[in-house]
Amino acid sequence: MKRVLVTGCGGFVSPYVTGVLAARGYEVWGVDVREDVDDPSLYRYVSCDLSDKTAVDALLETVAPAVLVHLAAQSSAGRSLNEPFVTLTRNILPVLNILEYGRTRRRSMRILAAGSGDVYGPVEPRDLPLGESRSPNPANPYALSKAIQEQICAHYASLYGVDAVMTRSFNHTGGGQRDTFVLPSFARQIAEIRLALREPRIDVGDLDLKRDFTDVRDVAEAYAALIEKGGRGEVYNVCSGVSWALRELLAKLCEIAGVEPQIRVDPKRVRCAEARELRGDPSKIERDTGWRARTPIGATLESLLEFWKRTLTETGPRGK
Repeated sequence: MKRVLVTGCGGFVSPYVTGVLAARGYEVWGVDVREDVDDPSLYRYVSCDLSDKTAVDALLETVAPAVLVHLAAQSSAGRSLNEPFVTLTRNILPVLNILEYGRTRRRSMRILAAGSGDVYGPVEPRDLPLGESRSPNPANPYALSKAIQEQICAHYASLYGVDAVMTRSFNHTGGGQRDTFVLPSFARQIAEIRLALREPRIDVGDLDLKRDFTDVRDVAEAYAALIEKGGRGEVYNVCSGVSWALRELLAKLCEIAGVEPQIRVDPKRVRCAEARELRGDPSKIERDTGWRARTPIGATLESLLEFWKRTLTETGPRGK
């Protein structure tokens, strides 16, 4: 049984990844800065500050994983605009510490570093779909941090033989994602309307943006496939290859929930330097691993609404 260590176990994606890996027979360990994380898929949980190199060395010596899935990050592009230093240090130091351990200890350990399709930056419609051969052009500190992470991993793979695989993961969503992200924000507001916790009005940003969304359950399967079949030093888009206008997805959510709310644009929710459309080309990951996004967008939206309905019913309007 291979041992895998998943960082960022307090985050949104981790429970899906640990569940998939446990089902595939891995002995799954988790690490986060929090004292405890409730995840039934974990064999064991360890608390560690990944920005502390000494602590990372001790952690990896103790756990001795065959695979490390690096999910820990400050993952909000919007927050990064207000906290660039925090975002850059939090997203770069941990992966550098992990790679340094791989370089100096020469332990055989596959590292999957989760990156972002946001590294592509603003693009023109003629550039779509975006393939991995296109150079990053990050437009916010979060995207910059992920572009730097990717470059560091590539250098450690080519110069020192560290077994690193990188992703450019496009937008992904599902139950458990914070409502600071766009689709969970829509879903929470709609659930509140359904439960009579707010007036029938939804606050939105720019609804004409188009994004390539993948269900988080499919993303977890993609990461498992890349652990087993991804090429060392290679970067892979994790995406569906289909883009949706936020306006379309909001309409679908309202239709599923059976509500007809007023839509109000909140200027605070509109970010500058946004690409009008982002759509990835998944052909490389499909070719190398056989993975493809399979969950219909309607099922993803239903999972979001169900999560917020359940959460708000259990905790009230000031819930998660």
